[in-house]
Amino acid sequence: MTGMLASVNSVEEALQALSASVDIIDLKQPALGALGALETDLVKNIVDAIGGRCPVSATVGDLPMQPEIVYQAVKAMAETGVDYIKIGFFPGGDWQGTLEKLAALTQQNLALIAVLFADTQPDFAVIDLLKNAGFKGVMLDTMNKKNGSLTQVMTKTDIAQFVRLAKDRSMLCGLAGSLRLDDIAELMPYQPNYLGFRGALCLDHNRTAQLNRSSIMQIKQAIEHHQTENTENRILIADDSEINRLILANMLELNGYTVDAAADGAEALQFISENHYKFALIDLSMPIMSGLEMVRILRKQHNPLKTAAISTFTVDNQKTGALDAGFDYCLTRPIDEEQLMALLNLH
Repeated sequence: MTGMLASVNSVEEALQALSASVDIIDLKQPALGALGALETDLVKNIVDAIGGRCPVSATVGDLPMQPEIVYQAVKAMAETGVDYIKIGFFPGGDWQGTLEKLAALTQQNLALIAVLFADTQPDFAVIDLLKNAGFKGVMLDTMNKKNGSLTQVMTKTDIAQFVRLAKDRSMLCGLAGSLRLDDIAELMPYQPNYLGFRGALCLDHNRTAQLNRSSIMQIKQAIEHHQTENTENRILIADDSEINRLILANMLELNGYTVDAAADGAEALQFISENHYKFALIDLSMPIMSGLEMVRILRKQHNPLKTAAISTFTVDNQKTGALDAGFDYCLTRPIDEEQLMALLNLH
């Protein structure tokens, strides 16, 4: 599921966003930069006004990547009671030292969200470092709002890779950056956890202007529309190899499918319990729970989801065993794209 994040800068705007049933209310001051921060007293007032009716995130400002400065800002913002704290990872400075310093706060169960800036060509290798430091999530934004939206400054391939890397590490994943109504159709197939908006919700698309209720509702309805539409073409991949997941996901996404990926059978079953899928592509050999174990559980639950077992099938009776366990089809690795698309088009 992809939610809607709305950035606000006052109690009035927060209540307006709440009345529109947005999924996350994000607190920042657009006039002070890409991630301009609100005063902590105002943040506390907004948190009190929301009263737990919606998750609230807040930025700590456009700060230099100096460990002590960022640490103190995050610590102060945590005292306001927000659910998530967003930290911009700006070019230069001491990223490693900052992460090491912030790890002390994640160990106190603070939910930190790292913001990478698409227009600075971030190295996605940092996602592993963020995960190791205990960050709850990671998002893409844009630093220079004059360069256009996220979809104009980063390729589809890179956006898809970013979302896949974050999801594979069980991190919350957000996409933002001067997003407009037209960007929703392009970004929804990647299935981020949320899409973030500010300018598109304001009068005349001016991010420092007041929120406009009709614009908020238009964005909200567009996300819900594409959510329903994408469910009809949603595929689940279960494979313990990250490379195999990326190759297969890229193949499917280029053919218009929405993809979720799990690293083992147990995680795949969790995905199935939470979402509706057109088809599931399942590797037979996975740790924790194999593909055979997974599909047997699925059939005991009387789940009719169509499934295909994926393997090299070097053993003669392996395909028979997979079909007997409950798989509907078998696909031999390496996967033939034409054969896969023909199979999916049957359902």
